[in-house]
Amino acid sequence: MIRLLFLFSLISLCSIQAEGQNIPIYNNNDDSLETTILINPNDLLHSISDWDIATTDGFTYRLNSGLYGFYGPQPTIYLDDIPVDFSFFNWQNLNMLPASMDHITKINYSSEPQVHHHNVARAGYFNLHTTEPDTGFHAYGSFAVGNQSEDPGPWSYDSSKVTPNIDRRGPHYFSHFSYRSPDWYTKISFSLRQHQPTNLNNHHRLGSYSLVDGTWHAVKTTVNNGLVEVGYEQDKWEIKSRALYSENEEYLFYQPFGREIPATTGYRQWALDGSTQLSDTWTLQGQYLLEQKSVDYRINNKEYNFDWYQLNHRFSAASVYNKDNLMLETGGILQGSTTEGLQLENQQYIATLYSEAALKLNLRHSFYLELNTDFATSQSALSFSTGSDHQLSDIWRLSTELGYNELLSFRQQSSTYWINRGYNIFSQLDIPSALPFSSEKNRSFQANITTNVDLGSQVLFTIGGKYIHHYNLNIPWQEVAHDERMATGIYTQPQQFEFTPEQGRRIEFNIEMAHKINSLLSHNLKLRTQHTLDGSSRYDSYWLQVPNNNIEYGLRLQPVSDLRFSINGSYQSTTKWVEYTNLEGKQYQSLQPQYPFRYGTFHTETPSFFNLHLTAQKIFWDERFITTFSIRNLLNTEVRYHTLGLDKALQFVIKASLSL
Repeated sequence: MIRLLFLFSLISLCSIQAEGQNIPIYNNNDDSLETTILINPNDLLHSISDWDIATTDGFTYRLNSGLYGFYGPQPTIYLDDIPVDFSFFNWQNLNMLPASMDHITKINYSSEPQVHHHNVARAGYFNLHTTEPDTGFHAYGSFAVGNQSEDPGPWSYDSSKVTPNIDRRGPHYFSHFSYRSPDWYTKISFSLRQHQPTNLNNHHRLGSYSLVDGTWHAVKTTVNNGLVEVGYEQDKWEIKSRALYSENEEYLFYQPFGREIPATTGYRQWALDGSTQLSDTWTLQGQYLLEQKSVDYRINNKEYNFDWYQLNHRFSAASVYNKDNLMLETGGILQGSTTEGLQLENQQYIATLYSEAALKLNLRHSFYLELNTDFATSQSALSFSTGSDHQLSDIWRLSTELGYNELLSFRQQSSTYWINRGYNIFSQLDIPSALPFSSEKNRSFQANITTNVDLGSQVLFTIGGKYIHHYNLNIPWQEVAHDERMATGIYTQPQQFEFTPEQGRRIEFNIEMAHKINSLLSHNLKLRTQHTLDGSSRYDSYWLQVPNNNIEYGLRLQPVSDLRFSINGSYQSTTKWVEYTNLEGKQYQSLQPQYPFRYGTFHTETPSFFNLHLTAQKIFWDERFITTFSIRNLLNTEVRYHTLGLDKALQFVIKASLSL
């Protein structure tokens, strides 16, 4: 079947006569979100209705872009077309990005595996584009803080510092400086983001780590990061260099353990990116990345320490031919990784060759093909996709795509890859395991179809469908036991961990409407449903974590140029976390000693919910000073994304920013 699809794609490309205009861009979505009404980068994830999210603390998230679920590889993050790898054992925090929501001008994202901007994005990608520096010197700063009701208060064991019924969000600080001359620019950014997980569901569990040698240590997440970038541009070529730093004192949710572990995750990057126009039709592009990733010790009374370090060198080069109705791109990527920690010493080299072609048959019909292959020491992985775009009438457009994807064990981002090579974290955490872990490639076939009906500039309807066949999907599985000693705050104990290849099929449908009523008012509605058709028992249980049905509604109102309002509502159906069956109906309690104990009950199923946000934004001084006030979960319903996750009650958030 794969060979036939590949042959059909080549025949389709070779049999068309080219004429028309430039090639449209496929497999991605441009999001024109009003990002200034958002507070942190992770808030963007709530706005992408094509993806599912899960969180235990409301600050860091796991993503499901459709192909691998919450425990699989996460979408690749880009900042201004340069990848930033914040994924640690499939745990990723966008708040480690040194970026302000006020400076994000456009978002591109895709759910499809592909090579994007000189990097392999096996679970799709998420590309944030920021404002280019204006001529001269400019400075910017912002501050945000918020409170949540119905919680025992900020995490503190000093009664004089505890305020009842307040769960503090923040404070968050961000500063940015830039300078541009005719040929070159520079920009510098710094941010500090803080979060206190004091919700009843995780407040005792996280606090159980905090008493060390008679001293209570603060239970909060603190993210420090910074960025320095310099760019130089001429008529025929451009080059930029970027240094990025981020450190996060957090509680990393380690799925094989079944709960969070205190850790300090770190990321450092130096990037060099450039391109030169050889002629009117040929462009040469190149990129070099030096990355250092770490999961290190954070003080805790169990002395848990991931002690994991990785150094990556990645060089890529590509040539692009673009003329009239034909685009061809061919390139290669060479990556070398050195990984150490807990009796682990490993080196891995991966070479990737890729090619992409897009051809416009005429003004109404286009075709494209992408092919890439990974070569590792003991494995290789082939991926390709082919698609078409057809303007069937003035208002009706149809797009199709077929794809086959293989994923190397190394790119699955699972800690089992390192454990198979000597990483001894399971012994430290006392996690029994069923060895050997699967080292097979993930393999899947995917078919997409999308149709758009454009009723002028005011109304756009989109209907889409997706079919996925997992020939092999490696699924990590940990059915935790319940710890009966409630006073300890532990609640979960790991049992036998398994990492096995599973098979199954899934299907998804969506319908979306965008309506611009006038220049002052617009709104959009999207309905999405996804289901498992068949598969192994574990495959079926795994995908129960993902909601079957989602509804998203957004309304934007701008009565005058300096005042904006937005209303965002979302519905999510119930989910079930089968791994936590042993916790069903068990009680947990609060830990704060200065208040009477409060109790809750674990449930394997998270209830369906309707979440409503209201935001108002006022602009002053020619857009130099902006204030934003947001009420989240206006109806104060139970909003929960995970069995061990917090219940997001009513929240108030205030943000102020100043640009000079």
